[in-house]
Amino acid sequence: MATPSGGISGLFKLIGAGIVFVILVVSLSSACKRIDAGHVGLVVKLYGSEKGVQDVTEVTGLVWYNPFTTEIYEFPTFVQNIVFTKDKTEGSPDNEEFRVTTKDGLVVSFDVSMNYRVAPNQAANIFKKYRKPLEVLNKTIMRNYMRDAYNKISGKYTAEQLYESKVTFQAESEVEIKNFMVREGFVVEQVVLLNELRLPQGVVDNINAKINARQIALKKEQEVAQEKAEAQKEIEKAKGFAESMRIKAEAEAEYNKKLAESLSPNLIEYEKVKKWNGQSPTYVGSGGSFLIQPKP
Repeated sequence: MATPSGGISGLFKLIGAGIVFVILVVSLSSACKRIDAGHVGLVVKLYGSEKGVQDVTEVTGLVWYNPFTTEIYEFPTFVQNIVFTKDKTEGSPDNEEFRVTTKDGLVVSFDVSMNYRVAPNQAANIFKKYRKPLEVLNKTIMRNYMRDAYNKISGKYTAEQLYESKVTFQAESEVEIKNFMVREGFVVEQVVLLNELRLPQGVVDNINAKINARQIALKKEQEVAQEKAEAQKEIEKAKGFAESMRIKAEAEAEYNKKLAESLSPNLIEYEKVKKWNGQSPTYVGSGGSFLIQPKP
């Protein structure tokens, strides 16, 4: 018959075996990680001669690893969108607008959106250099690169020129940002200036005054052009009337000329006969005579 102490000892062994089994199951389950589509896994050794960021391996799919000596970081490879705005309801609860200094020493601020992705096979190199996830890099490294690019380009413009050449400023800045980012292993898809540039009020007033002046000048030019058009219309109308009168006069002159040419002596005599009433002409007077034609 077993002693009570032997039963208790067996129970403890059973419990210990169960605990070991549970620990083993937990360890085995934590040593497997699935890398989702659109991501790349980075295997980093934590101990040994190869520890640290110098030994980073890219993996995909289902990865088995020792959680005590190895760590897995997951990097997205699909397009990322980051937004830096003054609006605290978009992008971040903080004011993240960009502020640059122009050639004339004024400060201009604006909002920006950028789409980018990690270049193929560059995730390991990026992690080795920064040892931070993308959501952290977005607010630090990315923003610093973009700020440097915008300051470099804005230094070529005055505040007013920057406002008038917003499209050119955006294009030049985008090229500069892409040059920065490609060297770090990123591919920039698009950089966009959101909303309007925010300038000092004095600059805005000057720009509005110039716009109003141009509009007034344009209106005057249109009025002058309209007056010239009306005057030209009257001139053309007068020319048309004069030309019609000339043509009419020439026609009447031509008619009279042809009529005169058609009056031969015989025709004249014929016309006289047609007007004679059958009475002979009467001669009267002394020392001479007058020929009195019969009445028609």
